[in-house]
Amino acid sequence: ASETAPKLATRTASEKVLAVINPILPETMGGSADLTGSNNTKTADLGVFSADDRKGRYVYYGIREHGMAAAMNGIALHGGLVPFGGTFLVFTDYCRPSIRLSALMQQQVIYVMTHDSIGLGEDGPTHQPIEHLVTLRATPNLNNWRPADLVETAVAWKNAVSSSKTPTSLVFSRQNTTPLVRTHDQIENINKGGYLLKEHNDPKLTLIASGSEVQLVLDAANKLEENGINANVVSMPCLDIFLDTDDAYQSSVIKTGLPILAVELGHPNSWYKLLNKNDKVLGIDSFGESAPANVLLEHFGFTIPNVVDVAKSLVDA
Repeated sequence: ASETAPKLATRTASEKVLAVINPILPETMGGSADLTGSNNTKTADLGVFSADDRKGRYVYYGIREHGMAAAMNGIALHGGLVPFGGTFLVFTDYCRPSIRLSALMQQQVIYVMTHDSIGLGEDGPTHQPIEHLVTLRATPNLNNWRPADLVETAVAWKNAVSSSKTPTSLVFSRQNTTPLVRTHDQIENINKGGYLLKEHNDPKLTLIASGSEVQLVLDAANKLEENGINANVVSMPCLDIFLDTDDAYQSSVIKTGLPILAVELGHPNSWYKLLNKNDKVLGIDSFGESAPANVLLEHFGFTIPNVVDVAKSLVDA
């Protein structure tokens, strides 16, 4: 049950999901660009592909993200296998030409991108992705999933291994996330890319978030409720898929006429398709800093009090 499940980084949740997927889908072939222990892409049953063992299903690509991504395109084009490979989200810069070709050629390649934000902490601005999700989401025919917990991670992987003509990037956190409580219908609606996680009869605004920030906006919504302000909460694990749903579904999730506050640990530009002029995004439009994750979150305003204050300013406007 979600109420008793442990907190997990979504990169760890991904490993747990892969432990179920890999034994039942023998066509999957994994790997990592020298970050296996960080990307959590290797499960015990895969074995290592090498010159001595061609039956292995895991490739140690070494520090060559571009080479890994290119090789995965080749594997997909060959047919019969579904390649997935991991690196840090910030290193999509090195994979970029091949990610674009995956999408252009309509190949089923799965990019596992971990350490998805300033939440990775002391590695500093060179390793903290800011603009990367915006770039990925701007790529035609590419689905980008940033799940909030184990359940959304499982749905993301299900979509990735079912997506025969669209490559997928799976964007996972280093920091722990809290399991969310959902109804069966809410779990089904995860497949639509975004869904109402918390709904009021008389809402004053909508809070939208992805990934680790979903719990933050839930906590902020609870605090707002104590102050007499009801806020709907939307979890948006895959903005690309949500934007492809029909207007009726989108309007049922993001209620027309309500102010919107989107919250994401990255550049804000992804979100403006959903927003009106007076709505707001709490994001990051500068490079990161080197400090522990909790210090950085406070520095950049990703705290319950700040989300509450920004939400109140929208309602009062």
